[in-house]
Amino acid sequence: MLALHNDTLLLNYWNKGGFTLCTEGYADIVINEQKYRLTNGSIFIVTPLVQISSIAPSDDFRSISFVNDLKVFYPIFKLIADTSIPLKVREYPCWQLSKEEIAYVEAQHQRIEQKKKLLEEEPIADYCTVLSHQIHLIRHETMLEVVGNHIRNYPAEVDNINKQEIIAYRFILALHENYSRERSVSWYASEANLSSGHFTTLIKAATGKTPSEWIATVTTTYAKLLLEQRDKSIKQIAAELNFPEQFTFRKYFKQNAGISPKEYRNLHSLTQNGRS
Repeated sequence: MLALHNDTLLLNYWNKGGFTLCTEGYADIVINEQKYRLTNGSIFIVTPLVQISSIAPSDDFRSISFVNDLKVFYPIFKLIADTSIPLKVREYPCWQLSKEEIAYVEAQHQRIEQKKKLLEEEPIADYCTVLSHQIHLIRHETMLEVVGNHIRNYPAEVDNINKQEIIAYRFILALHENYSRERSVSWYASEANLSSGHFTTLIKAATGKTPSEWIATVTTTYAKLLLEQRDKSIKQIAAELNFPEQFTFRKYFKQNAGISPKEYRNLHSLTQNGRS
């Protein structure tokens, strides 16, 4: 269980998915320009359409986090893309769980922690792969259970489908599928049958970020993941991401990450070594 701080939260919830359960204390949180108070047993959902602008936790605020990189929850977000669920979450991002649901989430969190401990101690690479997949599946199961229960209990929260937000949601999903091949706003606008200008206005209004900002963030996020793995050279990573040459990748990465790919890789190695 974690004590969370405002600056860390705001940084960690960008381009993320999942939910956080309050287990002690309270926190005032501004989501999509609306203020909510999280108390014991309440959760807030994190999706591409949820923008968290402020969090003020009490000194005794504690939580269980099921928040992870958007790619972890991507299969779920894609599964529900053509339903009203994303808009239900946007309109009502904070929910109160029952005692049974709280117990379930806590048990699932404990299962993940046990798997993580095994993962840290396991020397067999293939078994580590299995453990990592099990952790992802537990996260998926927990997310679907919580969302499913809420839909069953509150089936009519959102009556009107906001087509603009559906377009924004589908754009973000398409971006995670195509970021290594398509990085032009015009391509995604064409997929949505809109002009680039109208598409940019719509995405900005729905998510608080322009399509260009989304494209840069998602591409840089995946580039960081590749750099962290160290099994490929920077030249190979540039080719995998379909940059015409290593120099172009370096320039793009530095513009959006603030440091060069080599500097990021070295910094990550130092950080990991410092933890070991």
